[in-house]
Amino acid sequence: MSRAARPLSLQVRRQAVEQIAPRYRQASFAQKILLLDAVVAATGYARKYAITLLNQAAERTHTIQQPSPLSHSRTEVLHALFFAWNVANWICAKRLIPFLPTLIDALERHGPRDMQRETSKRSEK
Repeated sequence: MSRAARPLSLQVRRQAVEQIAPRYRQASFAQKILLLDAVVAATGYARKYAITLLNQAAERTHTIQQPSPLSHSRTEVLHALFFAWNVANWICAKRLIPFLPTLIDALERHGPRDMQRETSKRSEK
């Protein structure tokens, strides 16, 4: 019995497509069919997806952007949002979102001291 072939990693599949793509773009129709069959057999991609990758391989560059560091922790933001939602009498998100800038301004002026300190820190940055 033969073992099932292990699936290729994403990086290996990308490298295979990037190596074949220049030849694919310059090939005749008959050669494109053979190259496409080879890519589909090696990667397991659907034919239409493989065609898309082969035609766009040079144009696509995958850069992973690092997320910007957060100035506030997630829990602080959630507590502030819950407080604003509570003050707004638990209105639905559809109505709360457009109302938030006005609500934040009002809470800065008349709200608890903790929120005023956090807001003043935010405005100084």
